[in-house]
Amino acid sequence: MRSHLRIVAATVAATASLMVAAPLATAAQAHHGAQVSVAASAAGDQAVELTSAELAEIQRLSEEIMQEAQRENAPAGVVSAFGAKGELGKKVIALLKKSPGLIKGAIGKAKEGKEAFDKWMKNQNWAVRAAWWALNSSAQTWVLDELIKMVP
Repeated sequence: MRSHLRIVAATVAATASLMVAAPLATAAQAHHGAQVSVAASAAGDQAVELTSAELAEIQRLSEEIMQEAQRENAPAGVVSAFGAKGELGKKVIALLKKSPGLIKGAIGKAKEGKEAFDKWMKNQNWAVRAAWWALNSSAQTWVLDELIKMVP
């Protein structure tokens, strides 16, 4: 029991620190021009360029997803976290749909498998990555299954 509480406390502390850092990163990126790009390591896994409007909406949705995931993963919400995977997953898919290039890339990589998708995701904008990694593994699996069903 004591070990479980320590794990929960460490998880909450890590999540809280990310929640504090996200607005600071948002403010730092606010001064970028119309296009935001992240260098990618491999040609097939390049970051999707986002317009300022797409980025603003993605950042808003990402923060909403992270806050909801934090509430779902709290000790009192452990039982409901599994049931909420579809709701959080739908929000991540909505986030991906904010950019035509992002959803197309996500669908293509999901069809290649989780490892390819995760590799692709590592090169995307921090807000997209934060929303993805805020999901628990069952919610990520749900999102991948839904993306595989979509036509690019």
